[in-house]
Amino acid sequence: HFTWISRPLLLSIRNTFRRKGRLALTLLTLVMAGAIFIAVFNVRGSLTGFMDTLSQHYLADVMVTFNEPYRAAQVEREIQQMPGVDRVESWSAATAEVLDENDKVVSNMIIVAPPNDSTLLDPEMVAGRWLEPDDDKVLIVSDTIWEMRPDFELGDTLRIEIPGQRVEEWPVVGVYRFIDMAGDMLGYANYETISRLTNTSGQATNFRVVAQTDSMESQSELSQAMDQFLRERGYRISNVEAGQVTRQQQSQSVNILVIFLMTMAILTAVVGSIGLMGTMGMNVLERTREIGVMRAIGAVDMEIVKSVVVEGVMIGLISFAIAAVLSFPISFVLLRTISTAMMGTVMPLQVTMLGFAIWLGVVIFLSVVASIWPARGASRLTIREVLAYE
Repeated sequence: HFTWISRPLLLSIRNTFRRKGRLALTLLTLVMAGAIFIAVFNVRGSLTGFMDTLSQHYLADVMVTFNEPYRAAQVEREIQQMPGVDRVESWSAATAEVLDENDKVVSNMIIVAPPNDSTLLDPEMVAGRWLEPDDDKVLIVSDTIWEMRPDFELGDTLRIEIPGQRVEEWPVVGVYRFIDMAGDMLGYANYETISRLTNTSGQATNFRVVAQTDSMESQSELSQAMDQFLRERGYRISNVEAGQVTRQQQSQSVNILVIFLMTMAILTAVVGSIGLMGTMGMNVLERTREIGVMRAIGAVDMEIVKSVVVEGVMIGLISFAIAAVLSFPISFVLLRTISTAMMGTVMPLQVTMLGFAIWLGVVIFLSVVASIWPARGASRLTIREVLAYE
């Protein structure tokens, strides 16, 4: 029925499943190593995606914060003169309180107001739309709104009080996906609206700079040069921060955990490959007479080696297939545990094919290496030795 498959290959396939108990024990460590390895990549990808999503709301290549408002056009013009600067955006913001019908505070809210032409935001909208230039006293809120108001529907209003302003009803025209760790709700409104309500029209205290390069070293150098440049011009600076530096600091604890888990997976894989080598050695020993028959009918050394290596690679591929399936529940549990412990929230799982591809290459390499020594031993057996084997 399988005339297209060579006889030595058929023998390798048959021998792979000859000792099912031994096969199961060999697969156990390889499967666990593979599942953890792939899961670590999925968790790493999920954490990276979460940080990317979070960063666009809080970080830019360089963030400049002043102690007091300055004319936005003037600051943008001066920063734009610096080498390495691509463009500058002035952002406004306001703190607010969300009140219920009885004027009781339900939640605090940070209302961020980016310029209409900002290119630093690309939020994932869950419902509704993003801000339009002619919107006034209109809000875009995060999906944590449903934790505060489970019955909330798009178009409903929130009672908002900004310090120094009267309580007003602000309609919500859009909801974006966001994982809130700070406790205060994050909302967006138009720059002109917030700057008018905070009496800072045409002014800003926060400026986000897009650099011409995205390396951490260049951003760090640019932030230091910008801090000195602005101070020399008399600006009262609160902070100048390089986005990549901040991002790396935030990622350090996550990277340590990922490296630890990856090391455990690799050590498990090494143990699995040693077990595979032992299994292949025993399989070759049990097939001594079979190898002798193959030699007697003209099989060359390379055919014997190939037969053993193919058997080892098949075991590796079987372990990969099982590990790929098991990696999904392990990824989910691992991500849930880490995100809850570190950030107090559950992050969505993002599956990355990189982990699958790398592990497939690793398991094939380990299978070949683990099969080479038994295969070489099998190829050196003479016909007299194998026929004398008891």
